[in-house]
Amino acid sequence: MKELREESSLLYWFPKIKDLPIPIPKTVIWLIPKKYFPDIWFEESVVFKMIEENEEEILRNARKIGFPLFLRTDQASAKFSWERSCYVEREEDLKRHAFEVIDFNLYCDILHSLPFKALVFREFIQGEIYFKAFFGNLPIGKEVRVFIRDGKVLCHHYYWIKDAIRETRFKPKNWEELLDKASKLSEEDIKTIYKYSELVAKRFENYWSIDFMKSKDGRWYLIDMARGEISWHPPCKYKLTKDIRGA
Repeated sequence: MKELREESSLLYWFPKIKDLPIPIPKTVIWLIPKKYFPDIWFEESVVFKMIEENEEEILRNARKIGFPLFLRTDQASAKFSWERSCYVEREEDLKRHAFEVIDFNLYCDILHSLPFKALVFREFIQGEIYFKAFFGNLPIGKEVRVFIRDGKVLCHHYYWIKDAIRETRFKPKNWEELLDKASKLSEEDIKTIYKYSELVAKRFENYWSIDFMKSKDGRWYLIDMARGEISWHPPCKYKLTKDIRGA
């Protein structure tokens, strides 16, 4: 599991794909100083201290992207609390949102913290949005997860499943109708997604997931990757387990 988590870090996969002819959000990576580790993986007080002591450096890197921006660690973004975490609209929100994002990394795994090592500032891409859901008013749009293995593209699936939306009370009344619209892909959409995925697959061995998002202007952006063994996968002949919520 440790190897899977480490390879799922943006620090591992992003250098391998950043020069591909694929739309990718502009990205600035700031490595958290080593002196805060390993304590920062376990103590909220250390997270707060790190942000306070490096406030100017964090802001300087954020300004390279500009606001609004998308904020994450190299491991995760806390996207379900969107307006309070990964979506940073203004400079004055940055410190608070950085704490929320890192704090999520501490607790999103019931056994241990994610092994994050960096804050990552990314260009905010306006998606083709159909509605908002969850407690953070997360925009729900056209997002697709593709699975690759040893250089080959295996399958693709719409990212947002109905059960995930159904379980939250934060959603519009006609969410099912809107979700159906969001999940529909044109032949051109599928062709583009597979073309990009094939380019990525040539650079990776083993089993991986690739996440794509369609922007408001119609382009498909590669927004995330992870090892397939720890990526949610709906029922499919390429799925590893029978766990409906698992890989």
